[in-house]
Amino acid sequence: MKKINLYFGLILFAVFLLSGYYLKAYFKPQHIAYLPLRMEIRANHIYILFLSFLNIISFKCELTQGKKVSSVLDSAFRVLLIVSGMVAIYAFMYDHNGDLIGRKVTLLAAVLSLSSIVLFLTNELLYKLPITKTKNPH
Repeated sequence: MKKINLYFGLILFAVFLLSGYYLKAYFKPQHIAYLPLRMEIRANHIYILFLSFLNIISFKCELTQGKKVSSVLDSAFRVLLIVSGMVAIYAFMYDHNGDLIGRKVTLLAAVLSLSSIVLFLTNELLYKLPITKTKNPH
């Protein structure tokens, strides 16, 4: 599953570059005078880069330690990163209408990526932090 995140992250980076060329060719400042619409499109473009890097970085993360809960957290963490990347691509293509408040697909991509990070941190707190026992002074 780790390699899937790496490859998907590289694909997302290529999508980021392609979407940049798309923005350069079709969304020039003279074509879109309405600034909130330009902001939405460019923000979704950067979200793709963000999720690309999260997927690439997750390749080096090792969550599984032989425990069943850790294995489940690892799989959920990785799947959520991939799904959030796909949702971000969809948001770039369709979730821009000039209303900065009603961006439900973009919000979903952000929530999914945040959820994946929460799963990763949960695993870190459960299994990797050393638990120190204090000695009884009596």
